[in-house]
Amino acid sequence: MTPNPVGPSATATGPDAPSTTTGTAGTAAEAGAIGAAGNLDPDGLRRTVAEVLGIDPERLGEDDNLVAAGVDSVKVMTISAHLRRHRVRVSFARMIEEPTLLAWWRLVEEGRAAS
Repeated sequence: MTPNPVGPSATATGPDAPSTTTGTAGTAAEAGAIGAAGNLDPDGLRRTVAEVLGIDPERLGEDDNLVAAGVDSVKVMTISAHLRRHRVRVSFARMIEEPTLLAWWRLVEEGRAAS
């Protein structure tokens, strides 16, 4: 079995490495997730979470527990970085408290309203 080259240990470096919100190279999964959604909408959020998890977006239901699906604190930070690129700030604690796409989309809408 060949290991998956895109994962937490697969770091992109060098002049052609994609930039993250901190301006530094990150994991290939993070770079892909940040660029995957295009416009931020519920489907874009679903695609971003799926990209971070390395799964098909169709496997994620809006009420699925994302922690059970594999989201951990590092992945929440990656998703949060994606949201910041869209000028939306959400609370890490609130994302952890209610880890569903539906709840996270409500946080996005609240973050937009507060801007």
